[in-house]
Amino acid sequence: MSDYLWDKGGEGDPEIERLERALSPLAQSTPPPPLVSTPPLPLVLRPRPATAMRGRWVGVALLAASVALVAGGLTLALKLRRAVPAWQVTTAQGQSSWRVGGWLETGAGEQANVKVADIGTLVVEPRTRVRLLGTRAGRHSLELARGTVHATIWAPPNQFFVETPSTLAVDLGCAYTLTVDDDGAGLVRVLVGWVGFKWRERESFIPAGSACPTRPGIGPGTPYNERVSAGYREALAMLDFSPGAPGAAAALTLILDESTESDEVTLWHLLSRVPEADRDRVFDRLATFVAPPAGVTRAGIRGGDKAMLDAWWDALGLGTTALWRTWSQQWTDNSNRR
Repeated sequence: MSDYLWDKGGEGDPEIERLERALSPLAQSTPPPPLVSTPPLPLVLRPRPATAMRGRWVGVALLAASVALVAGGLTLALKLRRAVPAWQVTTAQGQSSWRVGGWLETGAGEQANVKVADIGTLVVEPRTRVRLLGTRAGRHSLELARGTVHATIWAPPNQFFVETPSTLAVDLGCAYTLTVDDDGAGLVRVLVGWVGFKWRERESFIPAGSACPTRPGIGPGTPYNERVSAGYREALAMLDFSPGAPGAAAALTLILDESTESDEVTLWHLLSRVPEADRDRVFDRLATFVAPPAGVTRAGIRGGDKAMLDAWWDALGLGTTALWRTWSQQWTDNSNRR
């Protein structure tokens, strides 16, 4: 059986990995001395006094006790560090603790304020139904069935997750509002930081000042700056959720005509979402704001080359895609474990 502490196999514990990183500066930096073969010394057996034998076993016992004490202390320390404060819910009726698996449902005129362990806060609006799926150090997750929540998370990115009927919302260190209607359609509005949306292989990255819709059976749409016109939003919705509609070509024309430098994120997402025959048009519009990096070609973008898409994203100055891809893989792995 593979064990992380024995041979680095299996799944690593985050706290053990943190201790390894903290203690790494104390590791031996020089190689051990070479072993030199020497002739064996003759074995001479001499009787040991009884007191010496007793002293030897007392020493062994003390050593074993010391090892057990250190191991126990380390285990206790790790358990204490893993301990996560209970989620506290405050409503007009008072305070209560929110347990894993439990649903929190607010009435028509009721609002709830939630302390999200020790990483943030959550405001639950009226007519909202939300369930606590899990909470532990490094991962806290909810299921939003319907309604609206306002999340403010100050933990490092990739620790707070909200499942909806049409997507998984991943906090990337931010404050945002997430709404789900009775049909399962959703909308996120990001105030600070970033939110990642993922459904199967479809993913969207939504920066502060932007919003992004999502639909059951389709997943996340294209992020857009909240300052765009109503017609711009409607055109994006057509491309995302009714791509075969008769007005799709006109919708793309409107988006390209109205896009400005603040719409770079929208255009980047469209590079891989519009039909292949229309990708040159998006290529040209995005290139007027951010030139494609060396090695990024029309043919490659037209064919959906992920490396070229990632390279162009990096040129937007919004962070490297390597980080997004790492987190995205973790979201997929976590989803597969449920």
